[in-house]
Amino acid sequence: MSDDLVMDDFQGETDYEVGDVIALVEEGEDEDQSRDFRIMYILEVEDKSYLVLVPVDQEDEEEYEVHFLRYEGKDVLEPIEDDAEWEAVEATFEVLMNEMDQEGV
Repeated sequence: MSDDLVMDDFQGETDYEVGDVIALVEEGEDEDQSRDFRIMYILEVEDKSYLVLVPVDQEDEEEYEVHFLRYEGKDVLEPIEDDAEWEAVEATFEVLMNEMDQEGV
């Protein structure tokens, strides 16, 4: 369920925007083993913000991993631990993807 990713470095930025690249490290790994992720979408679900992330090395692939992290403000990203919260974010993302498919984007 959770992404087990933590924020490593965002070069001093405090606000995230779609298209930004952030470096994340899997929990328990060394910081030098970070992986770059591109922010594909920012979702608002039940008055909370979530980043939809795709690994930069997969973004040109037909199929790719998608990660969701809760944005708690000023460089604080948290994995989603609650099943109901995860399902709400995933459902919102699926609705967005279906709408984009219908529009031909």
